[in-house]
Parts: sequence; structure tokens; C-alpha cells
Amino acid sequence: ADELFVSRSTLSSDFKKIREKFKPYHLKIESKANKGVYVMGQERDKRRFIMDYFIDSGFINTMHSYVDNELLNQKISFEELTIIVLDECREGGLKLSDFVIQNLVIHIALAIRRITEGFQISKVSEDELVLRGLAERQIAENILKRVSNSTGIHFPIEEIDYITLHLVSKGHGNACHISEVLQEQMRQELIDSIDQVNPTVKNDFQLIEGLLAHLSTMFIRLQGRVVMENPLTSEIRAKYNDMYELAEHVVKNMPTFSAYTLTPNEIAYIALHFMAAKERYKEQRKYNVLVICATGYGSAQMLKSRIENELGNLVSITDVIGYYEINDEKLKGIDFIVSSIDLSNLIFNIPVFTVSVFLNDDELKDIKQGISHLNTSLAKIEDRQSELSVSDVFDDYFSEDYFFLLSDASKEEVLQILANSISVNENEQFEKRLLDMMKQREAMSSIVFGKNIAVPHPLKAVGSKHHFAVAIVKNGVKWDKQYPSIKIVFLMSMSIHDNDGLPELTSAIVDLVDNPKLQERMLTCQSFDEFKKIFLTI
Repeated sequence: ADELFVSRSTLSSDFKKIREKFKPYHLKIESKANKGVYVMGQERDKRRFIMDYFIDSGFINTMHSYVDNELLNQKISFEELTIIVLDECREGGLKLSDFVIQNLVIHIALAIRRITEGFQISKVSEDELVLRGLAERQIAENILKRVSNSTGIHFPIEEIDYITLHLVSKGHGNACHISEVLQEQMRQELIDSIDQVNPTVKNDFQLIEGLLAHLSTMFIRLQGRVVMENPLTSEIRAKYNDMYELAEHVVKNMPTFSAYTLTPNEIAYIALHFMAAKERYKEQRKYNVLVICATGYGSAQMLKSRIENELGNLVSITDVIGYYEINDEKLKGIDFIVSSIDLSNLIFNIPVFTVSVFLNDDELKDIKQGISHLNTSLAKIEDRQSELSVSDVFDDYFSEDYFFLLSDASKEEVLQILANSISVNENEQFEKRLLDMMKQREAMSSIVFGKNIAVPHPLKAVGSKHHFAVAIVKNGVKWDKQYPSIKIVFLMSMSIHDNDGLPELTSAIVDLVDNPKLQERMLTCQSFDEFKKIFLTI
């Protein structure tokens, strides 16, 4: 109290509040004479509390600054950790939502920090030993082996079991992780419970199988005390409370779950299955649409069903994928993208509509208006609501200092020149991270638009300031086998703070792709001023 300059009563009151926060996690505060105050409890429960209180409460929004500098202690970058998780999950054929991938990476980052500080998780229970024979176990082992190679940290077997539990309990549902007897028992309980509220729904095979797969992994989560966050809970309860109450009623009437207390997050995930079933209707075809959703299988199906229900006479959904699954193959033959994730940091040569998973009336109106403006060549849809023009924001992004006229250069040389030019006033790691993140972005899908133009850009913002660096290469750059002579390169670097005007500039670049005559004029310009005059005519 003396060190903090507060009264003992204030400190006692604060400790009382802390004890209340610890209660749900089975943690206690103990004082030891001449040693201080300690948090007592299982390491697993301590990590749950750290995740919920310090990290999940807005942590994702400040991940860029906090994870790299604090949580990982510079032993491994957040990007490298994410790549390891993605690589091994893909290699093992394990499909996780973007939201779960982010949380899993944070769990591993937290484990690195805790192990470094001497804290290790306790042994798994007998119920969890069965996980050691699963495919997810090998994936967890591979992930931690690579992390160990990068950090020099040894992960005990209990840490592998802990990550396995998260992989199993947060995957897209797999009833084979529970016994056949329990699976059949759960199926019958589910059908009986649904029969009480709506007898016709129990014959919906897709609903029953989807729910059974979800409830199976939920059962594993409840056993292992693994928390599953749901970013849609508040919106579901506010706008679709009838579906939320239906989900709550159905699960409460299932004896298998009578011993557990379900959180609103878990109930909301179950509600998504009923919401998707309610929206489902016969598929009709026209425009090919790719749906991108980050928050999980149930919400992805919800968005898919909403699109099919409201736009079924206009569109055909070719696939529903997560952010990390975007690649050239997925984009092949696609007319436009509907995404619940903000993709403004990525450039595509097809229209992108950003929506909520519930696809509200205003969003539907925007999509319908956009479809009406799609011409036969599927040119980009202009954002008619924008108050900014290209001329308003040009000087904020482009500069003579970032403009280069080259005769000959390799792809690597061009990228190095452009990246170096915008590194002024950035931290010493900026250039390397920018080049690394551009490689990751290009690995997802091509950043070449037309035969002459490339727009390299990072997977996410890495700089404090936004820039466009430009290279016009007279004799062309061999970008890859498919594009042997790229002549105009726009290197886009977004800001981690704000990017006002960026959509207007990227729209102009996409329009330039469809204007060969303007490209020819741009290739003949001899100065930055000439380039600017031509660009502002787009």
C-alpha cells in the first residue's frame, strides 16, 4: 500500500474485486510472509484467465504492437508463428476458421512466454489421453517442433496435449472424436429434443448432422474446459433472440449436457445452425460468387444461406472459405466476392462487397446495385458513396521520391528499390517485414493485373505511413513464367493507423488495367509530373 501510495482499505477492496474475477477460473490469491502475493491454481486455469482478461479484451485490435514487442519476447515473430500454424494445419488437412487460427496462435505465444518464465501446464486428465491417438496430435507435435527449432524452447508432452485439445475442440466438428455409443446417444437426444419444439425439423439431415458434429466438439471443449469465443454472440442475441432461445432449449433438454453450464458464446454458435437452416432454400445460378468468412463454420453457413435466400435468382456460390484460403485457384471463374472480412488491404481485379454475416438490407441493396453495374467484362464497380476523389488523395500517397524510371531490372531489384524508397522514417525492421509480407500476399493469389501491371502489397499493414511507390520499366520485368514483361509496378504499403483515400486509388489502378491506351501513355512519360497528370485522368 505504501509503495502504491494508496490506503490499506483501497488495496483490500481491490483484492476483493480480483478474487471475484478469479472465482470462475478456480484461482486464489495467497500471501506469503516476506515473499509477496501469489496467484494459486492450475497453470491451465491461469492461462485461461490471461487469455480472457488480458488478451481477448481488445487484444486483437492492438496485436501488431503488443504481440511482437511483449508477449513473444522477440523469440519468434507473430507472422512466423502464424505461418507455422497455417502450414501444419494445411499439411494435416485440418480446417480451422481464421478466428480460431488467430486464437490458437495467441495460445502458443502465451505458452512460449509462460514456459520462458518457468510455468508449465499440468498433466492431462485420463479422459484426454485418448487425444494422443488422433491426427490432431501429430499436427500439434509438428507445430511445436517447428516453434522449438525457431526459439530453442523445449515443449513438454503436456503442452503438446494442450494444443491437441484446442485443435480437436475448435475444428469444424468431427463426431469420430467421441465414442460411437456416445455419438448415437447424442444423436437420439438431439432428435428427441428438436421433436419437442418442431417435429418437421428433425428430418432436416443437413441440420442434424451439422449440429451433431458441432455438439461433439463442444462436448470435448466442455470436458477440457476450453473456452470458445464467439464474436457474433451479442448481435445474435439482439437480432435473432428466437433462434438463440431455441438453441438454448434444445441443448438444455439433452441429458449429455446436463452436468455442464453452457456459456452464451456456445449457445450462439448452436443458434447459427438453426439460423442457417431457416434461411436455406433451393440453389439457382447466375453470377459466380466466392464467400469469405472469418468467424467459423456456423457463421459462414449463415452468410451463405442469407446470400442464397436473398440473391438466389442472381448468384451461385462457388465456395465458402476463410481469409487464409484465398488463392488463384479459388478466384478462378469468380465474378465477385462477398466477404465478412475487411479486404481493403488486398487488391483484386473483381468487385468485393464487405458485409456482416447477417447480410442486412443496406448491404443487400449495395450488392444488387453493384450487380446492376456489372458489364460483360465485369469491370470494377465504383463506390458512388465516396466523398474523396483521386486528385484529393494523390499527393498523400505518391511522391517524386518514390517514383523510378528504369530500363532493365529483375523483379527482386525492383521490389528492393521501391521498398527501400518508402523506408524513410520507418523502424529498422520495416523493409524486411514489408518484403516478407509481400511474399506471403503473393503466395495467396496473383498480384498481377493484365499483361503490363503488377501491384505488390503486404498481407497486412507494416508501416506507420501509407505510400505508393512506382516503377516504370521500359524493357519490362520478368515477374514469373506467366508474366514475362511487367512494365508498370505499383508497390502499395498500407498504414497501421489510417488509410483514407486508399480505396479510391486502388480503384483507379484497377480501371487503368482496362485502359491499354492510357497504359501506353504512362509508359512514355519521362517525369513524375507527367505520370501524375496521366494518373489523374483515369
